[in-house]
Amino acid sequence: MYQQNTSSDILTLFFTISPLIYPIMVAIVLARRYGQNQQQLIEQVVTIKKLGEENLLKETEKKNILAQQNILLENKVTERTFELEEKNKEILSKNKEITDSLIYAKRIQAAVLPNLNTVYKILDQSFILYIPKDIVSGDFYEFTQKNNKHIIAAADCTGHGVAGAFMSIIGSSLIKSIINEKNITTPSGILDALNEGIIHSLKQHESETHDGMDISICSLDIEKMSLEFAGANRPLWLIRNSELIVYAADKFPIGGLQIKHNNQFTNHQIKIQQKDTIYLFSDGYADQFGGEQGKKLMTKKLKEILVSIQHLGMSEQKVYLQNYFNAWKGNHEQVDDVLIIGIRV
Repeated sequence: MYQQNTSSDILTLFFTISPLIYPIMVAIVLARRYGQNQQQLIEQVVTIKKLGEENLLKETEKKNILAQQNILLENKVTERTFELEEKNKEILSKNKEITDSLIYAKRIQAAVLPNLNTVYKILDQSFILYIPKDIVSGDFYEFTQKNNKHIIAAADCTGHGVAGAFMSIIGSSLIKSIINEKNITTPSGILDALNEGIIHSLKQHESETHDGMDISICSLDIEKMSLEFAGANRPLWLIRNSELIVYAADKFPIGGLQIKHNNQFTNHQIKIQQKDTIYLFSDGYADQFGGEQGKKLMTKKLKEILVSIQHLGMSEQKVYLQNYFNAWKGNHEQVDDVLIIGIRV
C-alpha cells in the first residue's frame, strides 16, 4: 500500500515538474547551439578580417607598384620629350642650313639668268613669266644679242629644285659659250652644239645618267622681219590675227636618251609680220592641277587663254597669266616649274 502511494507520488511529481524541465532543456540545447554559432561567427569574422587585411595589403602593394610604374613612365616620357625637343632643334637647324643654302643657290641662279630689265629695255613688248616650284628652278630662260639678232630660249631641265637648278646653270653657261665663243646663232646649230656639250659635261657616254632638257629657241631679226626656230620637245606658238600657229619641235631632248640618236635638230625659218606675238614655254603651266574638278589645265586651254588676251599689252598679259594660274591652282600644290616667254613684234 505504501509502495503504491510512493510510486503514485513520484509519477505525480514527474508530471508536475516535467513542464518546467522541458523549457529548461530546450534553453540548454539552444544555448549550446547559440554558443557554437557564436563561435563559428567569431571565427568567420576573424577570417573575414584576415582576408580584408590581406586584400588591403595586396591593394597597397598594387598601388605602390603602379606608383613606381607611373614614376618610371613619367621619367621615360620626360626623357623622350627632351630627346624629341633636341631632335626637333637639330632638324630645325638642318632645315635652316638647307634653306639658307637654297637661297644662296637662288642668288647664283639669278646671277646666271639674263637681267629682266635689260630684256624689257631691248624688247619693250615682251614678258617673262617665271614661277619656280621650289626656291630654285629647273626651268631657265636665255636672252643674247649677236649679229643684229635677238636669241631667246626657254628650257625645262630634268627634274626641279636643286637637281634641276644645277642642270639649268650648266645649260645656260653652255648656250652663252656656244653663241658668244663659237659664234653659232642658228637655233638648230645651237641645239646641236648644246646637245654635244651636255653629253660631254655629264659624261653620258660613260655613265647611266639620263639628265637633259627640253628647250625651244628662236633667233629674231627685227630689221629683216625674220624668225628662225628650233625645238627639242618644246614648240613655238605664233599668234597672228587671232589665229594660233604651231611650229612643232623635234621629238627628242637635249642630252639624256638623245645619245642614242644621231638626228640633227630642224631649223624653221618664219617670215613675221607687225603685231605677231611669239610664245616659248615649258610644260609647267599646262600641267598644273586645279579648277573645280582638280584636273590639269592642259595645252588646249592655254592656247585658248593666249588667243583671248591678244588685246592686252605684254606686261598686262603677264599679270593676267599669273593671276589665272594662281586662281586655277587654288589650294593645290604647284606641280612643276613654270616659264612662259611672250614677245610681240
